[in-house]
Amino acid sequence: MTRRIFACLMIVAAWCGASSAAETVSSPMTFTYYDGQAELGLVKRFHWQVLKTALERTRGAYGDFRMVPLPPAPISRQRYELSQPNSPITVAAFSGSPDRTAGMVPVRIPVEQGLQSYRVLLIREGDQGRFDRVSSFDDLKALRFGLLPGWTDARVMRLNGMKLVEGQNYEGLFRMLAAGRFDAFSRGCAEVMDDFNRGRELIQGLAIEKHLLLHYPLPIYFWFSDDAEGRRRAGRVQAGLTAMVEDGSLASMVQKRYRADLAELKLSGRRVLELSNPLLDGQDQLDDGRLWFHP
Repeated sequence: MTRRIFACLMIVAAWCGASSAAETVSSPMTFTYYDGQAELGLVKRFHWQVLKTALERTRGAYGDFRMVPLPPAPISRQRYELSQPNSPITVAAFSGSPDRTAGMVPVRIPVEQGLQSYRVLLIREGDQGRFDRVSSFDDLKALRFGLLPGWTDARVMRLNGMKLVEGQNYEGLFRMLAAGRFDAFSRGCAEVMDDFNRGRELIQGLAIEKHLLLHYPLPIYFWFSDDAEGRRRAGRVQAGLTAMVEDGSLASMVQKRYRADLAELKLSGRRVLELSNPLLDGQDQLDDGRLWFHP
């Protein structure tokens, strides 16, 4: 009798083990992320719309998926946690540099087609005439720019010899600009209209500079942990984004989201001033015109 009970227990245990294994195999791939950058107080929903579309495109090959948003967190925290074992997030979207992305794997397809590579300036309304006289890189170096110290674009501008005045927080930068602490606040084309609308609620006399367009490669990539699961997630997103590049749907998403903003900025009539980005590691596909926005 005892042997019969033991045999039954073994059969039940074996069945439960098989059932658990089947659930593990069929469980959806999970993508957990911080839903925005806390220092901006904004949710960057477009990034996650692109990710969701890429995951939908690969459902047949990889199965179901789950996207789990967490409250916004500082970009420095996102970088740090994603590089650590047992990270609470499995994916992040940001511009990177080799010294800040150890332990991470990127999918090197720019989420916004590199729109952040083109920079427009927020200035004081009465200073437009001063900026109309800027026509060269040397003229640009005479100006003072306000940014937060942890931002990649702050590092790029400093490496190009720009004069930087560092702020303590995002909203404080607008007040520093209004107080004359610096001359301009550089923002990417994908964010400047939102920044302008928020900034003019904080200060009076804020304006979008009409004449200049700064450019240096600054791709926003999806990043994953450099382990087996992270590389598997990266492979899925790589496949989905590649399909979206090839059929033009990524470009269509970018145009639909930013068409009105880009029309308002009138980029084609601006003077482009080229800067370098010494933080790139040489692996970005800068020559593939399908990946990058061009005004």
